[in-house]
Parts: sequence; structure tokens; C-alpha cells
Amino acid sequence: MTARRPQVVQAIPAPDRGRLELQVLVLQSTIAGFFVAGALTGMFGKGGVATVTAAAWVTGYHAWHAWYVLRRRIPGSPSPLIEGLTPILDVSCITVAWVVLDSGQSPFWAVYLYALVSYARRYYAWRYLGLSAFIVANLVAGRLIISASNGDALIDADLVTMVVLAVTLGTNAHAVGAGWRRAERQARILAETDPLTGIANRRIFLEELDSLAQTSAAPFALLMLDLDDFKRMNDEHGHLYGDEVLQRVATVLVENVRTGDRVARYGGEEFVVAMPRTEIDDATFIAERLRRAVSASTATTVSVGCAVREAGETADQVLKRADDMLLMAKRTGKDRVRWQGLRKSA
Repeated sequence: MTARRPQVVQAIPAPDRGRLELQVLVLQSTIAGFFVAGALTGMFGKGGVATVTAAAWVTGYHAWHAWYVLRRRIPGSPSPLIEGLTPILDVSCITVAWVVLDSGQSPFWAVYLYALVSYARRYYAWRYLGLSAFIVANLVAGRLIISASNGDALIDADLVTMVVLAVTLGTNAHAVGAGWRRAERQARILAETDPLTGIANRRIFLEELDSLAQTSAAPFALLMLDLDDFKRMNDEHGHLYGDEVLQRVATVLVENVRTGDRVARYGGEEFVVAMPRTEIDDATFIAERLRRAVSASTATTVSVGCAVREAGETADQVLKRADDMLLMAKRTGKDRVRWQGLRKSA
């Protein structure tokens, strides 16, 4: 979490991403399984040691790749090294299989086209340019090897057509992928950002708070802040003025929390701040700093309720205690901080 700008997931939400990764894994495994079964049963290819070796390589690689996707990529802990090597190994499987089939006219070459489309989802800019060039180079190399082994002309109309189709499809796939990413980013911004203040909205904040509570046993602090006498301000100066105050308060909060803290608009004139791995002393220090900054930089003051998560406590329970502390701050004079840290066992 960060407080410097609204958080936007770079790709798609984790559950959807997991389902998409599974779909791609099943599709790739199906293609690989079809090749291996056909090669070993003599349905296509010349058989022999080369065919068995190619089938073993494709089988072994895809079994390992399935393990990696299930155990590392989908859970969200991919290896940068493996991610960099995966496209190279994927394309090598395609080339090995096509060469073993020993037919330049085999429809199997279309798997290169599938790779160009598939990688446009994951890579972009110069990375996709380099990868697509690698794929086209493998297509050409595989076709030349097959032609040479059969004594055919190395360069013919079919090879030129294959290259033209691959380059055209790769270019279109990149354009579509870029447009999809732009639309996805915009959709995520609209879904996760409060339109008035530009900070995170209540929905995404609660999702992240639940995730923080479920994935970490470490204490975290939660601040709930409410602008004092905001209704009177709106009545006296109008709602446009009130909107300007809300925008200014959001800016002040973002500028005065730590990197790693999360600021969101909870609703109306209420804001919340999540502070991972924070004890009560640090939390109240930040809360006082925010209170003073709002008072000094805006036309309003703010009351703050603070709570620190206890062991095993849910996000809703911490939120409820912070809200109780906010209510106490309101009832005891406003423009102040009230807190509740870890309760001591008797």
C-alpha cells in the first residue's frame, strides 16, 4: 500500500488472474499433450530417437511449468528469472515439435501465431518487440531446418507468407493488448478511486484492510478521521466550497503519512488511514501530526479515532474500535485524538 497515489492493480484482480492463468495452462498443456501423443503413436512425424527425445523434453518442461504456475505464479510469488526464461522455453518447445514433425506445411506452425497473441497480454513495448522477433526467428529457423532436411528450396512463397502473417498478427496483437491495458487501467482507477479527492475509495480500502488482517499477524493501526462541523460549513458556504475543503484535506493527509500507509475516503466527510506494522505510540504520533496539519492547512479541524489491532482480531473489529474512539473524540470537544491500543490481559 502507498499513500502517494491511488493504487491501481497493474493487471486484473487476483481471482480473475488465477482463473486466466489456469485457462492458459490447460490450453498449453492440451497442445503439448496432443503433440506428445501423436508423435509417440506415429500419427505424425518420422519417429525414432529424435521424436522420443523431443516428446520427453516437451513433457518434462510442461510438467515443470504446470508446477511453477500453480505453486508460484498464481499465488502471486513469481520468480523474475523464471518469468524471463519461460517465453524462450515455450517457443523452443514449439520449434522442436515442428522440426520433429518434419513437415513445413504442418498446421502446427500456427502455434507460433498463438504465442504472438498470448504474449501480447503479458508483455508490451520493447519487451514484446524483442519476444515477437524471437518467435518469428524461430519460425524461420524451424522452416529452414525442415526444408533443408527434405531437400526443398529454403526460401519459398510459403515461408514468406508465414512471416508476413506472423508479423501482421503480432503487430495487431500488440495494438489490441495496449488498448486493453489502457482500458483496464482506467477501469481500475474508476473502480478504486474516490472521484472527488483522487484517493482510494471505501470499497478498495476495506478489501485491502481485510487482506492485511488475513495475511499478517503483525499489529497494524487504523485511524478514522471526521471533519468537524462540516455540515455547518456546507450550509454557510455551499457544497462547492465543501468539496474544495474535502479535496484539500485529502491532499494534506496524503502528504503527511508515511510511505506504506494507506489513505482513503470512507464516505462523506470521513477519512481512514491504515498503517501496517505500527504500534500505538507511532500511530498516535502520526494521528496528532495529521490533526495539526489539517488545522493549519485547511478551513476546518478534524477529530481522530485510533485503534491498534489485537492478536487474532478481524479488520471489522479494529474498524469498530477506531470508530468508537472517533465518537469519543467528537463527544469530548472535537479537534483531538482519542486512541485505544492493545488491551492488557488481567
